[in-house]
Amino acid sequence: MTQARRRDYQRAQCVALSKVNISCREISTIIGISKSSVRRALKRYEETGEFQDRPRAGERYSAGEIAIKLNDTLNSPVTSRTIINYLHQCGYEYKTKIPKPFLNKNVKKNRLNWCLNYSNWTINQWKNIIFCDEICFYVIKRKNKTKIRRTKDERWKESCMHVAAAGGGGRVNFYGTITSEGTGCFRIYNENTNSDVYCDILDNYLIPTVQLYQMENNYFYQHDNSKYHLSKQTQMKFHELGVKVLKWSSKSPNLNPIESLWTVIDNKLKSKSLSSVKELIEALAKAWLSITPQLCQKLVFSMPRRIQKCIAVNGKCIDY
Repeated sequence: MTQARRRDYQRAQCVALSKVNISCREISTIIGISKSSVRRALKRYEETGEFQDRPRAGERYSAGEIAIKLNDTLNSPVTSRTIINYLHQCGYEYKTKIPKPFLNKNVKKNRLNWCLNYSNWTINQWKNIIFCDEICFYVIKRKNKTKIRRTKDERWKESCMHVAAAGGGGRVNFYGTITSEGTGCFRIYNENTNSDVYCDILDNYLIPTVQLYQMENNYFYQHDNSKYHLSKQTQMKFHELGVKVLKWSSKSPNLNPIESLWTVIDNKLKSKSLSSVKELIEALAKAWLSITPQLCQKLVFSMPRRIQKCIAVNGKCIDY
């Protein structure tokens, strides 16, 4: 008996024993499986009326592999180009997988709880938030992309995404903030970000942004849970400056509206031929200063929609 058939048989045993009023604990002992496995088997039978595993999506094949498999059974051979044309007619496009953070069960739960806690916030409350982020930009952006053939509706499916790794060439770090009224002060720097660098940023770039938009008495500062954000030195700096920090959920870049600006800036950089760090710095500064207040407002005002979408998918990645 195969392992799959054995699981099906054990599930059938669970259901049969349950119907004669035997407890999950006793069923677990009789069959030799865990109580949680017994409960899952009973729940699956209650929901589907079946003992078998739910159907899986299966492996995705390239056009060439599909052509080979078909040619084993067809009298008239087909080419991979024929397969590609047919898939295109069916709505499948050859696209790069979308990068996403790895979200385990606990992270998804924390994201969901965070969204539930802030689901009643109004636009006026989000107006009082200064959103920040740090990111690396590269002179030469090495390609590390996985192509996949999918429909437009499958863009945000788990199987059509991947965890991306950055890399390549000369680079600079970029710190920026936005509010509903526009972009804040930014810093472009070469050193790695640590608590010393971050505290200097808070002194010389965050506080001037607060003063620029006259938010001294009524704002919260958003940042993620990087180690240097949570360090004792940084917390002391927040206390010294009187900065109130918005509680944030880990691994939630798609909940942060400023993240959407990086794609905008990256697209601006793609239109330029950059060959040195100096040229990259100049292009970055120009791109950041070209961001309009209207775009910043649109991004900040999207927070309620982002939160509702995240709640709807129980903390998984959302299409932002």
